[in-house]
Amino acid sequence: MTDQKHDPDAFRPDHYPLLSFPEPAWQWFRQACQDLEIDSIDAKRPLLERFYSHLLGVNAWLNLTRLTSAAEYLKFHVLDALTVLNLVQELSAPGDIILDLGSGGGYPGLPLLTWLPDRHFVLLDSRRNKATFLQQTLTLLPAPQKAEADCFRGREVGAYRPDLHQNCSIVTARAVGKAAELLLDAGALLRTGGYLILLKGPNFITDEGEEFDQACQKLNFELQDIHPIALDENDPDRYVVVCKRKAGR
Repeated sequence: MTDQKHDPDAFRPDHYPLLSFPEPAWQWFRQACQDLEIDSIDAKRPLLERFYSHLLGVNAWLNLTRLTSAAEYLKFHVLDALTVLNLVQELSAPGDIILDLGSGGGYPGLPLLTWLPDRHFVLLDSRRNKATFLQQTLTLLPAPQKAEADCFRGREVGAYRPDLHQNCSIVTARAVGKAAELLLDAGALLRTGGYLILLKGPNFITDEGEEFDQACQKLNFELQDIHPIALDENDPDRYVVVCKRKAGR
């Protein structure tokens, strides 16, 4: 039997059946998006269903997510990513490079690029199998949208992709290790005045807040905002952390 991790065809989206979102899950997501003042929701449904089908297919043999129901996917992957959509749109302009660091299964990058097709997205993961998955996922996008996936560590961008070195307008990261440690990667990727946007869990302030604040000062970042947000009225607050790369270093 062929090891699927080494079989290029196993990464292809057309290798897996197309799944549809159950209507209750979609209607909940639709209302949640409207509450965030996000538009064009129904027009994005076919592409999101293709993303979901591909994710579930590959996830059967490559660990991408533990959240596999449509309701979980829409809430904890797509909606969670879209909580920073308006912020990303506000802090960037058409043509800007937005890099999703440690993208893994593609979140928050895939939902953001779905709603912002005029930005140039790079989905970055240092694990080859996940980068290959992301490259195949991007084949689902309508042409001629600019998006790419690559494989290296952010802090090594100068060796692998000098065109991206300190040239990104925004770096996003979700569920990628300790926030303070990501500043070295962000410093290598962001242009002066660029923004690091982190999507962090409920324990961020107590577990990481002080260390992150100190690291920002040391590594030439200005911590601009720590904004609480809940995906549902019964959920604990999560945090959107925004910091800006200052001149120097």
